Amino acid sequence: MELSLITQLVKLEQEAFGIGGMNEWHLVPFIRHGRVYIGRQKEEVVGLIQYMRDWKKPQKAYLMGVSIGKEWRGQGLGTRLIHATLQLLKEENIQEVELTVEPRNSAAIKIYAGKLGFVEKETRLDEYGAGENRLVMMLSL
Repeated sequence: MELSLITQLVKLEQEAFGIGGMNEWHLVPFIRHGRVYIGRQKEEVVGLIQYMRDWKKPQKAYLMGVSIGKEWRGQGLGTRLIHATLQLLKEENIQEVELTVEPRNSAAIKIYAGKLGFVEKETRLDEYGAGENRLVMMLSL
């Protein structure tokens, strides 16, 4: 809960998602009540992942977001960070993980399906507003 660390994490989120990225008002509750994992290279913060638990099915988690710093993208850090956090969730008795992704984001879908084993479940139309469709993907741990 260090202010300087939260500032770094918010910056990564804003770089990755713009207006859709987490800010201090959203990230702090995730840190306190969800799961936020930070990726580092030496002492530098290079990425973060947020998860929240499903209230209706406590053995299920939702992968809210993955952010990797611009200069660190394309090196497999995000994939390794997701894989490591999935192992940690499995140790906490999480049995499945769900995420949504922009249906045209073929690079992310390729990683989620090909490298991490997620399967396509459904498409949700207008999930985040008119024309903001999302592909739902699921992974059993």
